Amino acid sequence: MIPRPFIDAPLRGVTALGVALDDISSASNIPRSLLQDPSAELNNRQYTQLMSSLWRLSNDELMGLAPQRSRFGTFSMMCKTIIHCATLEHALHRARHFYQLFPGMPRLHIDKQKHLTRLVLTHDLRYDPDHFLSESLLVIWHRLPSWLVGQGIPLIAVGCCYEAPEHASLYQQLFATPVKFNADATYLTIPSKVLRLPIAQNEASLARFLQQSPADLLGRPNPHQSVTGRLRKLLRQYEFNRLPSLTQVAQQLQLSSATLRRRLQDEQTSFQRLKDECRMEEACRLLSRPDHSIRDIAEYLGYTEASTFHRAFKKWGDITPSVYRQQLLQETP
Repeated sequence: MIPRPFIDAPLRGVTALGVALDDISSASNIPRSLLQDPSAELNNRQYTQLMSSLWRLSNDELMGLAPQRSRFGTFSMMCKTIIHCATLEHALHRARHFYQLFPGMPRLHIDKQKHLTRLVLTHDLRYDPDHFLSESLLVIWHRLPSWLVGQGIPLIAVGCCYEAPEHASLYQQLFATPVKFNADATYLTIPSKVLRLPIAQNEASLARFLQQSPADLLGRPNPHQSVTGRLRKLLRQYEFNRLPSLTQVAQQLQLSSATLRRRLQDEQTSFQRLKDECRMEEACRLLSRPDHSIRDIAEYLGYTEASTFHRAFKKWGDITPSVYRQQLLQETP
């Protein structure tokens, strides 16, 4: 379910542009009473319908949260300009140049270092008091590249150049990785090695993707849905040093082991990859707290030796746990 802060902010932005709530209700097929109920949440399907309706009715994909409108269809055209790029790095640079053609649009800057790359997002915060546009840009520029390369991109860290909002606890749902507020910029940190990944999509898959995106990207708190999403949620119910086997989780999901493997493969992931991601996301959270030694973290996550944890973390994020912690501490004021 989509929490209220992610519903109210875009509604306020679009109604401030003069779009009537009755028109939003009619276009999205969501009762006006539900849109106005401060305690009501929306399911993923309703939220996708709502966001699509807001963009169409306002003719503004930024929903009134920026100094200039981004006409409906701009995101679609940007995607069509990058779909034939050879690598993710090529696609990101082309997307950056595309949006530079429009005054007042949020900017994407790519700060590539040897091991880690920051995708830095800038826009005028005066028009975004609830930080919904910031949140949306962060989500889209993680989910879209993941879709382009056909795999979930490890998200090492997230920074927000504003104070923690009242709904800051919801950021864990969005990103499942440490979020630093009052940071020097609004950014996503990803491994530099993923920039070399080839684009795995084509015009046909893009056409299907654009039928609901980016609305459905915002409607999904986690990068993956279906079996992947259910499995991620299930794995987090276990102690990390006692994660279940594929057979055990297949039984809990009421699937055969073969069916589970096949569905995960269809969603371009695997049981082992999801277990590794689950451990690494928790590792990032614990490494942000200096009172936990790396050896203790390794043991908590189920690794028999700290060296094994070091190798796993470096393989996942292309950086060692100690260097990651050092960089976090250097960023802390």
